[in-house]
Amino acid sequence: MTLRLSLSTFISGIVALLLCFSAHAQVLTQTKQDLGNGFYLQESKQINVAGRWHSDKTFKFLYFGKRHVCQCSNISISPNGKFALFQDATNLNIASFNPNKNSVTVLSKLPAGKLHEVTWDKKDDRKVEVSVDIQQNKGADGHSAPEIKKTRLRLK
Repeated sequence: MTLRLSLSTFISGIVALLLCFSAHAQVLTQTKQDLGNGFYLQESKQINVAGRWHSDKTFKFLYFGKRHVCQCSNISISPNGKFALFQDATNLNIASFNPNKNSVTVLSKLPAGKLHEVTWDKKDDRKVEVSVDIQQNKGADGHSAPEIKKTRLRLK
């Protein structure tokens, strides 16, 4: 008798088995979204075991082909797919990825803050305008108005 399993069935079985033995967290879903030009986003949603102080979380991972680029948020792919720009969730650095060089470059010219918006030049993927929310102080009412700093860059 021959037993055939699809890869997704096999992986689902392994995930289920791991969940049975996990005391820290349970991964409920894992999705893959094609972003085009060889890029894709893998999203894992986790819920913690009752009694743990951790909250439920969602983790996003950017890949180019089989290469893991980052665990990140606020991802933008250039129109021709020559670059990806993102904010790394582990250290909050804003960085770019060049698939041709297979390299990640931290964009140190940008101010520290939350990546707000990315505007790519329509003719040249190397030219980009990056908006960063640098507002960190809250007013007396507990709210803060965004303070957006725009910077033009030429990526390498």
